[in-house]
Amino acid sequence: MRTRSRLARLSGAAGLLLASTAVAVATGAGPAQATVVNVSVAGAFPNQSAVATCPAGEFLAGGGGSVDGGGGDVTLTDIIPNLATQSVTVWAHTNPGGVAGAYNVVAQAICVPGPPPANYQRVTSASGSNADPIKNQVAACPAGTDLLGLGAELRTANGEAFYQRIEPNAALTAGVVTAGAAGGFAGPWELVGYAICATLPANLTGTLVSLTGAANSASPKGQVSAGCPAGALATGVGATVADTATGNVLLTRVTATGAQNNAQAIAFEDGVYLPPWDLESHVICWGP
Repeated sequence: MRTRSRLARLSGAAGLLLASTAVAVATGAGPAQATVVNVSVAGAFPNQSAVATCPAGEFLAGGGGSVDGGGGDVTLTDIIPNLATQSVTVWAHTNPGGVAGAYNVVAQAICVPGPPPANYQRVTSASGSNADPIKNQVAACPAGTDLLGLGAELRTANGEAFYQRIEPNAALTAGVVTAGAAGGFAGPWELVGYAICATLPANLTGTLVSLTGAANSASPKGQVSAGCPAGALATGVGATVADTATGNVLLTRVTATGAQNNAQAIAFEDGVYLPPWDLESHVICWGP
């Protein structure tokens, strides 16, 4: 568990709890509840997308996404936060040579009641389009702001590049994304990292909670992070595959769990990858 403190306050965040309903609830004299919105779209297309939007009166803090079905032949390619529409767009694409059949793409928006904090913004870091087999991008929050959530995008790879990590940094000031080209892919592609940042003037504590599973050759792997500290609010999620497996293992899930105080990741080998590898899941928590 990694923890950092600073003068910070999410709008109305102290005492908020996440609920798995898609409707924000005010429970009388009790605290309002934050919302995690999940939208699923079914299809059997080479690529498919879904969009999840925060309800009125809430702001987007972070996002996640998953591929349900597909048998490891569909990779998660985009988790794109849009602050103008308060939504998250998730794309998935079949792998080269994969025969996925029907699968669902799930977009997840993690939302917080009230107006956005000061200096609320999305930071973008793009690699540019080239044929480099491994790309790494850091979307750094401006000075005086903190990381709430993050996202990533693979452009023009068409299912032939895989994320190695979509990861908050330990200081909760940047989102770091790394991806590698699948074996045999030498075309141009682009990696984009996103960070949702804001100035949080009060006294919350930011905590990055991460948990790594066993290193072995089993596929698929699933990993759930440890939970947020009591009273803290989960605002963003991430996942990391062992760097030795870059380009050979693909992420199919990076989401908040039903309890909404931790994160879940799932990854598959692309074909048969014999060396051992591990999977780590991350959740960003803010609380008093």
